[in-house]
Amino acid sequence: MDRKKFALDKMYNHFLHIAPRYRELRTTDLGPILFITNKLRSLSNIRAADIGCGSGRYSLKLVQHLGEKCHLFCLDNNKEMLYHLKEDFIKNNITNFTPIRSDSHKIPLQTDSLDCAMSFNAIHHFSLQNFLKESSRVLKNNGKLFIYTRLRDQNTRTIWGTHFPSFNKKENRLYELDELKSAFEKDPNLNINSVRLFEHNRVYPLEKLVEQAKNHHYSTFKFYKKHEFREALHRFVQNILNHYDDLDKISWKDQNTLLVIENKQ
Repeated sequence: MDRKKFALDKMYNHFLHIAPRYRELRTTDLGPILFITNKLRSLSNIRAADIGCGSGRYSLKLVQHLGEKCHLFCLDNNKEMLYHLKEDFIKNNITNFTPIRSDSHKIPLQTDSLDCAMSFNAIHHFSLQNFLKESSRVLKNNGKLFIYTRLRDQNTRTIWGTHFPSFNKKENRLYELDELKSAFEKDPNLNINSVRLFEHNRVYPLEKLVEQAKNHHYSTFKFYKKHEFREALHRFVQNILNHYDDLDKISWKDQNTLLVIENKQ
């Protein structure tokens, strides 16, 4: 079997399996939502797309903050993720959205039809250059693309990158900032307007961290073989015991980066 296809199938099955619990296992950061909402405040009507939306953790908060002036297209290639997104939106009485099953490199929306597009913690799953090309196509002139991601060096400083054996080695899909800038230089229409760093204080009990790892809340854990993961998890717990006194309050800082890009056609 083709190795690339095998990896893609593995990720698809991972998200298919984790979809029902994804919202509770992952942390949703409000900071980038407020930042994006502020950037779009002058627009009276907004057509937007969340590309690689997953179960809609960020999509939901975005629509709640932008209100009815926004219609959000929620794009993901995983049917189970979209099912739970739709369920949560309906539960929250939100109707101004359209779920679409789609890959990031073939967006089924009209050319020049969007005021903005965004992607939250997903671009490492995309073919980056194809995603940028499609984003440029569907965005209006002066439309904005927001990319919220964790850079490779930021990943090394998380609780997992610091204390979970081989986590940084297994996670080789993330980008560094200079790699992203280089990708944009190849696209004549997309220009980086600004780069914003977000820092988040995290406090979790050890029990919750173990639960997250066992449930593979990061797809990185799918790259471990079963016996390898068990041993790494054991060593992770030992590392936490050696570095923290209060196991109910394991604290660290996560960092993420938000790129604001303008489409100039």
